[in-house]
Amino acid sequence: SDEQGGALPKIEKGEKLVAADISGNQHFTQPPARYNEASLIKALEENGIGRPSTYAPTISTILDRHYVERESGNQLKPTALGEVITNLLKDKFNNIVDVKFTAKMESSLDDIENGSKDWVETLRKFYKDFDKSLAQAEKDMDGKHVRIPDEPTDVICEECGKPMVIKIGPYGKFLGCSGFPECKFTKKIVTETKGTCPKCGKKMLLKKSKKGKPFYGCENYKDCNFMTWDIPLEEKCPQCGASLFKKTGRMGKIYCAREGCGYERPLDKAKENDES
Repeated sequence: SDEQGGALPKIEKGEKLVAADISGNQHFTQPPARYNEASLIKALEENGIGRPSTYAPTISTILDRHYVERESGNQLKPTALGEVITNLLKDKFNNIVDVKFTAKMESSLDDIENGSKDWVETLRKFYKDFDKSLAQAEKDMDGKHVRIPDEPTDVICEECGKPMVIKIGPYGKFLGCSGFPECKFTKKIVTETKGTCPKCGKKMLLKKSKKGKPFYGCENYKDCNFMTWDIPLEEKCPQCGASLFKKTGRMGKIYCAREGCGYERPLDKAKENDES
């Protein structure tokens, strides 16, 4: 080809060509990158699914129900529960769990809103097929239990010595003994943060309440009762050297929780958005 323009040279029909060079290059097909919140919203927009007012609630729902979880870089990774639910829906409601169907339904809802389509007739057409699919799914699933695969860990059960596994409950993941039901020992999953306790200096851990709400508590919880809903930071207080904490929301701020210090500053909203 023309090295400058990339065009093929002029050739005649039947002309024999001699290979100037033959080289072998190995390439591996790479899987597409996982969605993050921004790319997922973009995909929803491109496929005509949802509206700006529903994007955030949709993402919150799949996170709150533990169908996906955040990885490093804010990528959304399907959980074992999410994969099981998706496969069930595709198997039993394949005509509904479909991008084209959802986009068409969104369009119908717009038509109902502007008065060009009757909502009763639209719902009647939808439920005619949906009712049959639902009845068949209930019949097929009657008496059956869906098992969510456990994730193995190197944590050892404190009661029987068997390996513990990660299970999924109503409020998220937890550690359970692989010897269940003989051994019913369970344990919360805790994650270390980059901050330290303002009272005793030990590490601050990310935990979850019984209702699944995240909070932060001192790892030395038996002797130190410090806990907070605010996020521990790696950044140190310029006045006393303790870890700073971030309070989000309308009254957001960066502050020091050490008793008697009193350091605080307004939360940089632009920086907060970049970090999130």
